[in-house]
Amino acid sequence: MAGSEPRRNVNRWLIGVAGLTAAGIFAADLLTALQGAVAVLYIAVVLLVAQTGGRRLVVSSGVIAALLTIIAFVANHRSGPLDGAAVRFGVSLVAIIATTLLSLRDWSARLTLAEQARMLELTHDTVIIRDSQDRIVYWNDGAEALYGFARKEAVGAFGNQLLNCQFPAAVVTEALEREGQWSGQVVRTRRDGSRLVLASRWLLRRDPDGRPVGIIETSADLTEQRRVEAEREMSEQRYRAMFNAAGFAAWESDWSAVRRRLLETSPDLTQLAQRLPDDPNAVREAASLANIRDLNQAALDLFEAASAEGVIGGSLISSYPEEAQHALHDIFCALAEGATMAESETRLTTRTGRPIDVVLRITLVEGGEPWSRVLVMAFDVTERNAARARLEHASAELAHAGRVSILGQLAASIAHEVNQPLAAIINYGKSAKRWLNRDAPEVAEAQTCLDHILSNSGRAADIIAGVRNLSRKSAGQVEPVDLAQLLRESLSLVQREAKAARATIRSVIADELPSVIGDRVQIQQVVVNLLINGLQAMQASRRRELDVTLSADGDFLRVAVTDSGPGISGEPGRIFEPFFTTKPDGVGLGLSISRSIIEGLGGRISAANNVGSGATIAFTLPRSPAAAN
Repeated sequence: MAGSEPRRNVNRWLIGVAGLTAAGIFAADLLTALQGAVAVLYIAVVLLVAQTGGRRLVVSSGVIAALLTIIAFVANHRSGPLDGAAVRFGVSLVAIIATTLLSLRDWSARLTLAEQARMLELTHDTVIIRDSQDRIVYWNDGAEALYGFARKEAVGAFGNQLLNCQFPAAVVTEALEREGQWSGQVVRTRRDGSRLVLASRWLLRRDPDGRPVGIIETSADLTEQRRVEAEREMSEQRYRAMFNAAGFAAWESDWSAVRRRLLETSPDLTQLAQRLPDDPNAVREAASLANIRDLNQAALDLFEAASAEGVIGGSLISSYPEEAQHALHDIFCALAEGATMAESETRLTTRTGRPIDVVLRITLVEGGEPWSRVLVMAFDVTERNAARARLEHASAELAHAGRVSILGQLAASIAHEVNQPLAAIINYGKSAKRWLNRDAPEVAEAQTCLDHILSNSGRAADIIAGVRNLSRKSAGQVEPVDLAQLLRESLSLVQREAKAARATIRSVIADELPSVIGDRVQIQQVVVNLLINGLQAMQASRRRELDVTLSADGDFLRVAVTDSGPGISGEPGRIFEPFFTTKPDGVGLGLSISRSIIEGLGGRISAANNVGSGATIAFTLPRSPAAAN
C-alpha cells in the first residue's frame, strides 16, 4: 500500500500533462493555419494516458482525441473548401484509433507481465534469472528470503560465486545443450554461511534467433526435508538395531484379516466375549490369519524357523494345544473391547513341533487400517516354568519330609490315641462275649457293646486316616476347609505332648466361622508345627500356658498361637528364614515350610514378641468364595 501512493501521484501528473497537451493541440488545430495537420499529435496524448495503466482512461483519451479532431475539422471547414484537409483529417483519426488500439494491446500485455511478475514474487520458491555470463538479472522475494541477500545485492552479481553453488556442472551443461532444461539437486550457501539443499529446475533462455542468452531457474528448499529424512532413517536404523538385538522374540504383523474374521463372529466387537462360545473355531481361524511382515532373529530362534522367508506372510501363533486357546481368546477379546495392549501367558508349538511356554504381549500401533500394524513380543518362559515345577516338586518333597518329621514327634501321642479305642474295642468285645455266653443271652446288652466297638473302630480309623494324610506324598488339593474342626483335631493330636511338657493348652474358637480355601493336610501341618514349637519354647519356663485362638479378620480367618516362653531373640521375622533355628537339634525348616504353605494359599504368617514374656505366631487364610458370598 505504501508503494501505491507514489504511483497514483505519477498517474495524476501524467493525466494532467495529457489534458494540457490535448488542449494545446485542440487550440492549435482550431485557431492556427495548421488546421488538421496538428491533430495527429493527439497520439501523444493517448500514449501519455496509456502510461497510467488504466484501460478505461486509454479508451477515453482516444475517444476524446477523436472528438476534438472532429470538432476542429467541422469548425474550420463549415463553409470553405476541403482541399487536402479531408485527407489530413482521415489520417489523424486513423492514427488516433490505431494508437488507442495498440495502447490497449500493450496495456494488456503489460498487465499479463505484471501478473506473472507478481506471481514470481508471491511464490515461496526461489526464481533467479541469469544471463549467459552467470550474472543475475532477476531475483525474486523468495530468493531474498531464502538466501538472505537483498535484491540490490544480488542483481548484477555472479550467481555461482555469490551462492557458492555445488552441482554436477558437466551433466547440467550437457542437459541444457541437448534438451534445453535440467532438473536436479544443488547445494548452496546462505548469507549466514549455512548450507542449503535445493531441488532446482533450470530452463535455457534463447533470443529470437535461438542463441542461448541465459538461464531461468526455480528452486525449492529441501534442507528440512532432508534433515527429517535423515533423522527418520537414523531412527529406523536404531529401531532395527534394537529390534534385532533384543533378547526376546518380536515381530510385526498385519492383523486386519484377524479382525475381519472376528467381525464375522461378532459384528459388534465389544460383544465378542459373549459371541465366541457360539463359534468354537473362530479363535484358531483368526490366529491363522495373522500376517507377519518382519521379525527378528530371536523370533526365528525361539520358533526354530530356518529362515525369515519361510515365516513372513504366515503366522506364529496359530499352532498351539487346545488347552492353551484361552490365552488367545483373552487377547482377542481385550483388543476387541478397545485395549491397545494385551498380555497373556500361553503355550505355543515351534515349527519343529516342540511346545514352548511364552508370555505374549500384543500392542496395536496407530496408523492405517484397524489392527493392520501389530507389534508382537514373545518372552520365552519355558525354562522358568520348568524350574518352577522343579521347585514346587522340591517344596512338596520338603513339606512331606516336614510332615513325616512331625509324625515322628507325635509318635507317642498317635500310639496313645490309637491305643485308647483299641483297648475299648477289646473290653467291649469281651463284655459282649460274656453277655452272649449267659444261660439267657442278653442280646440287647451285647448289641450295645457292638455299637461301642463300631464307634471306637471309627475313631481309630479316623486317627489312622489323619496320620496317613499327613504322611501322603500326593499333590495337595485346594478346597474349602473347616478351619475350626481342623484346629480341634490338631489340638487332640498334641494333647499327650502337652501333658508330657506339663503345659496347659487353652483354645478360643469363634462360633459360626466360614471355611477357608486351602489344602487340608498342609494347613494341619502348619497348625501342628506351631503347636509343637510353642510347647517346646516353654520347656525352660515355670509358667507353661499355650493359648490358641481362631477368629475372623475381615475377608480372612486368623489363627494365633501364643506361648509363655522367653520370646524370640533378635528380629522375630527371621524365624521364617530357611535353616534358622533356636533349638540345638533343629534344622530350621519347619517354619520356613509353614510360610511357603500359607503364602502359597494366599495368606500371611507373622511372628512377634509379647509384652512381658512369650511370643505369638499367627497366620491368616482367605475365606472361600462361597463363604464370602
